[in-house]
Amino acid sequence: MLIARMAAERKDYYAVLGVGKNASPEELKQAYRRLAKLHHPDLHPEQGKAAAAERFKELNEAYEVLCHPEKKTKYDRFGPDWERAAEAEAASERPRRARPPEAGEDEGGFSGFSDFFENLYGGTGAAGFGSARGARSGPRRGQDVEAEMPLSLEDALSGGEKTITLGVPALCPACGGSGRRGRGFCPSCGGVGETSQPKTITARLPKTARDGTRLRLRGQGAAVPGGEAGDLYLRIRLLPHPAFRVSGDDLETDVSVMPWVAALGGEASVPALDGALRIKIPPGTRAGRVLRVAGRGLAREGGGRGDLRVAVRIDIPERSNARMEKLYQELREASS
Repeated sequence: MLIARMAAERKDYYAVLGVGKNASPEELKQAYRRLAKLHHPDLHPEQGKAAAAERFKELNEAYEVLCHPEKKTKYDRFGPDWERAAEAEAASERPRRARPPEAGEDEGGFSGFSDFFENLYGGTGAAGFGSARGARSGPRRGQDVEAEMPLSLEDALSGGEKTITLGVPALCPACGGSGRRGRGFCPSCGGVGETSQPKTITARLPKTARDGTRLRLRGQGAAVPGGEAGDLYLRIRLLPHPAFRVSGDDLETDVSVMPWVAALGGEASVPALDGALRIKIPPGTRAGRVLRVAGRGLAREGGGRGDLRVAVRIDIPERSNARMEKLYQELREASS
């Protein structure tokens, strides 16, 4: 699978999160949440939002790879260019069709076109000149491409047009798709016959996009010489958010209040995707109580939005003085 990249520059994902290569999944999650809260654009003044947004994007990209066991294994093995290297290795291991060696080729035979290219270019050979079996009848069509599109909750709520850059398969320009240069493998593609070409596209996202939503973009897949390009299928992957958990159309978050606010009632500030808001804390609120804020969740099919559910946590001040301790003492005596 080709993975869409929101940023072209390849970075050391472990360094981005400030963890070692042996970090456990829990350590990765803790590092991500700590840094994401620190660099969330909404927590910075206007003049610092751009830099914070770029740093926040780097953190999401790094965590999106390292929290996924299969992607992390490939990244650890191949490094920053793990996607292309993994694809090249997989393609090189596919069985090749045997045929008698042609002049200038090594004994043992090399088909010139992998099964990957027969599927990719509709059964034709390099540049559309026909395979060893002969050209097939009918119009040729490029391969459909599937890519993951990492998306923040903020972008999912706003929807609209998003521009991304991703890699799509194309014939290697150095060998024309044969995978050979002279008597050896083509150094440009490693004998695969194809390269991943960067392509920038604009996708219109529905506001109801969820994790796993699949979007079809006609004609944005792999191109084929003289034929129709395949389609691109974008699979939405919602990125973890430092403040919210997703539950269907609803969002869940936490708020900490002081004991006297929980006992006597008051107000508290809570985050929301479209700006912080203040909610009322009813008198006698217990720890764990969930307060509902209607219409501040994600967009719903058919219109409207889900709810924001706020779980109350009761905290105490980090420091106390003599008067506070005396009041605590009086409260304990009164309650007993």
